[in-house]
Amino acid sequence: MAISHTILRGDLIYLRYIKLSDVGDRYLSWLNDSEVMESIATSNYNLKNLRLYVKDKISNKDTHFFAIILKNRNLHIGNIKLDFHDSKANVSELGVLIGDKDFWGKGIAKEACSLLLNYGFNILKIRKIYLAVYEHNLSAINLYKSLGFQLEGKLIKHIYASGTLQDKYLMGIFNKHYLTQ
Repeated sequence: MAISHTILRGDLIYLRYIKLSDVGDRYLSWLNDSEVMESIATSNYNLKNLRLYVKDKISNKDTHFFAIILKNRNLHIGNIKLDFHDSKANVSELGVLIGDKDFWGKGIAKEACSLLLNYGFNILKIRKIYLAVYEHNLSAINLYKSLGFQLEGKLIKHIYASGTLQDKYLMGIFNKHYLTQ
């Protein structure tokens, strides 16, 4: 298990390691919302398999899976994680989900990503953090670029989203580039 007592504090939010008690109807509703899931590869969750998924991530020592909590209301509004750590290459994949649509476009994802990048590079000493994003998700692409991620490649017409075949962009950032920004 990762360092479960870690809390990363920002201005609007804080990140704390996710718990099985976070898995409930509210969390599940995000995963059953087609607009929320439009840019997420997995789907068809129910409470049982969502609990199994979260339990698996919690028990993986190389996964750092955080709940995004709105500070002023102590409200769980999404999740963010570093996952699929390759210890030889010292790289991890970033994934973020703002499940509560009331908090889209308010800078929450940027703050959450900044907190996790700082944690990944400064505390965990990860060499590189990468991610995948679909071409129609322009707000996410712009967010990642603003954080210093660079386009490293794309998979042409690789996924079906928003009623069409879409490209999947692969982006990454190295610790030395992030820490010198």
